[in-house]
Amino acid sequence: MHIAIVRTEFVRTRGGAERYAVELARLWFGLGHRISIVCSRANPDDAAGMEVVKVSRPKVLGPYKHNWFAKRAGPAAHETGADAVLCLARAWPGDVLRLGDGLHQLWLEVRYGTDGARRRAMLNPRHRELLKLEAGLFEPGRFGLYVANSEMMRDEVLRRFGVGADRIKVVPNGVDWSRFHTGLRESRDEMREAHAITTGEKLVLFSGMDFRRKGLPEAVRGFIELAKGNAKARFVCVGPGYTKSAEEELRRAGLLDRSTFVGRTDDIAPWYAAADVFVLPTMHDPSSNAVSEALACGTPVITSRENGAKQHVRDGVNGWVLQDRGDARELAQRMAQLLENPPVPDSVVDASSLLSREVNAERMLEVLKQARAMRS
Repeated sequence: MHIAIVRTEFVRTRGGAERYAVELARLWFGLGHRISIVCSRANPDDAAGMEVVKVSRPKVLGPYKHNWFAKRAGPAAHETGADAVLCLARAWPGDVLRLGDGLHQLWLEVRYGTDGARRRAMLNPRHRELLKLEAGLFEPGRFGLYVANSEMMRDEVLRRFGVGADRIKVVPNGVDWSRFHTGLRESRDEMREAHAITTGEKLVLFSGMDFRRKGLPEAVRGFIELAKGNAKARFVCVGPGYTKSAEEELRRAGLLDRSTFVGRTDDIAPWYAAADVFVLPTMHDPSSNAVSEALACGTPVITSRENGAKQHVRDGVNGWVLQDRGDARELAQRMAQLLENPPVPDSVVDASSLLSREVNAERMLEVLKQARAMRS
């Protein structure tokens, strides 16, 4: 089967959505499918053996660059002669649109509140253009089917855009079991020792790329509250980003010496396995890969109800879903519960209902074939 995949940037290291696009394409390519990549930029190694079709997204256009790409990428994908077109970015037309980037309308409301979102949209051309583009994705004839990676995202699309329920399929993110698994825990002592974390310390891990959105300030405040009653708690932040405010808050609380900021890492998996609990009080995530990956390593997770990956968390079994991501006491209480009565790693995995990357790819291909059949 000849499949055209649209993604703005086809670069594995760019972020979670980009990594998903590359891994999905490579899995299908490895099964013998012909793959065409339609993008503004591609890493040659990531796209090796595949046809790459470049569509510009000029920075000079500012807030209009997204619409520029969207209106040109879909037609470019069809011009490849592909049997089916999968859009992993805001672009049209195609057979299937995967909503991995979330909804900008929802993000604005979560970030600024309903009234604040309206004001931002009126005053900021970037928001206006993205909202216009987003609405266009759901116009009749743009796509046969849509894929949400969480029930949360499916429900939001149904509520906001009036798409028929039978046209939105839920296919959760897949986990690379060769990278994320409980076997990594056998080396957790070595990992902790390498970063001066003693065996008796309770490691609270936070990781992400967009620290403000992912909830670093909230994670730090929750840790500070936890540390008031737990002298063995230690905080570790992994990932690139601005950390000065977080470090200063920990310094004022007298906890900087019990905190470690690692920065970018090429392999986050050993950190998941070394942690006693993973916290991600994110402002908004369609379905965070970090949650699935941590659970796959047998580490309990605490995340916010604004994260679609909450579908993998069973309260009190393999973690907790926060009712108020900004409530430091609630976060501290949930961390304390998991640290005092840690769940068995295998039970964490069993309760998470995770898919493998391969099963995810199979289900995505099934949806693509269904959408293709709908054309006739």
